[in-house]
Amino acid sequence: MGPISCAAMRLSGTGSASIAVLGLALVAGFALLVADFALLAAPASATYLPQERIPTQSTVYRDLERLSARFAIAPRFLSMRPLRLIEAREFLRGLAGTHPGVESDPAWVRAMRFLDVESRGAARPFLSVTGDQGEALEASPYASFTYSDDPRNQPEIDRDYRAGIAVAAALDSTIFVINAYAGTASQGGRGTPDFGTSNAWVEGVSVNSWFEEAYVEFPVSRLRILAGHTWLRWGPGREGTLALSDAAPAQDMLKAEITMFRNWRFEWFVSVLDPGPQTYLAGHRLEASLSPRLTFGITEMARFDGTSQAPLYWMPFVPYPLWEKRPKTSPDGAVPGDTANVALTKNNVLMSFDASWLPVAGTRVWGEFLLDDISFSTDYKPNMIGYQAGLETRRALGGATSGAGRAISGSIEYTRVHNYTYSAWHGHHFGHQGFPVGFVLGPDVAALSGEVAYEYGANWEFRLRGEWRKKGEGQVGDPWTEADGEVDASEFSGVVERETRVSGTIAYSPSRRLRVEATVGATGIENRDHLPADVINETPIRLTGKLEW
Repeated sequence: MGPISCAAMRLSGTGSASIAVLGLALVAGFALLVADFALLAAPASATYLPQERIPTQSTVYRDLERLSARFAIAPRFLSMRPLRLIEAREFLRGLAGTHPGVESDPAWVRAMRFLDVESRGAARPFLSVTGDQGEALEASPYASFTYSDDPRNQPEIDRDYRAGIAVAAALDSTIFVINAYAGTASQGGRGTPDFGTSNAWVEGVSVNSWFEEAYVEFPVSRLRILAGHTWLRWGPGREGTLALSDAAPAQDMLKAEITMFRNWRFEWFVSVLDPGPQTYLAGHRLEASLSPRLTFGITEMARFDGTSQAPLYWMPFVPYPLWEKRPKTSPDGAVPGDTANVALTKNNVLMSFDASWLPVAGTRVWGEFLLDDISFSTDYKPNMIGYQAGLETRRALGGATSGAGRAISGSIEYTRVHNYTYSAWHGHHFGHQGFPVGFVLGPDVAALSGEVAYEYGANWEFRLRGEWRKKGEGQVGDPWTEADGEVDASEFSGVVERETRVSGTIAYSPSRRLRVEATVGATGIENRDHLPADVINETPIRLTGKLEW
């Protein structure tokens, strides 16, 4: 773990003492746990640790959505990700008990491969041991690659090659997870940071160590507390959620969760975005599975500065605007770089409301409304809002192929986010390392996407996709100020980039160990990079693959 620690220090060498202590505690806990296994554990059958969380980017969620649409019954808290393995597994087993024949649905088969080690197509971890008291340790090495030639990339060619290991350990109801790898620098919120070649594994070659996730989660009475480096994703959106998405890099956070009355769940967290200038993000969400067909969620997010304020924002159930209104002073120099003396006196708060509904078997609809800023006083402000709506339909087709049936589905989703959303004049912007923590395309955007998918058994999937996008020049970090006067935030700003794209995808996943996917398309972009120009036609391609042991 030495190279990984060095990489982390290069990014956060100016971090607070609390973050350093958290990291040391996590590593020490893992070391003690592994030592305990080495002394006491014996080989045993793999279990897939029930309290381990399913990563937010996992294809399991897409299969859960498909099953929800077909049978008009949804897993509890599907819009509050990540779920735990045990929660998704119980949903699938319950579905099998109430809907005979669901075991032939290709989505059910694929999902169970990831959730139940005894399922057809599942794979036992490379290392799996249990102790006398129920302790468990699992480790799975993996290799993955992504090659993307796409005008959306900057630059167009993106290569992401990784070799790593995912380790999970359980001690009673406590779970430890580390997913570490060595890889090339790559783009996007889930890409590998570019550390250059001076500290690379091989001198002169840009291959560095990094980690996808590293966290510990443990129970405290009725709560579950998580500390570490990970992603959260709140909301039902297909192409990206509006208030809190997983589009930005993973955050270092302290999170708590409580489930009430079985069908209500409340989560809250505080994460450090940059320990140097003491920038923080906080959020809390209440989600209710009002019935197997209807889920409703309320989210509130806050961007604030100052390590001293973090304990306040971690208090549950307290509306974030109250912390800005409390009596206080902001002494000069309290936060590095706070030349305007507003770091501790201002915050930026937004709210969202979302719902997912299954009106009849075979159909799922969802929507989210984001409210960043609307002025109800004489002080003028433009309406900084966003909204999203989607529809999916799915039908099973007769016959069985390779042990599973066939299915066809179609979906459409529209998203609109006004200009200036996610930003504030006092610098508390909803961004992290250059990426929005809300909608993946940021503000000043309208996007429409549609997809038809054909599942030929559990192993093969064919998708045809269409996209339309309009993007103004507004970005996270470009706020409205009084000097701008009265403006219509619903109008696109500057030179508007327009894109129309069609693409086709083939995905092959014969088991939990292997998944490969190839996409090729055609796109026309007008005013590329917001420079006046005629339509430029491109042929984007993307190849991805992952092999686990």
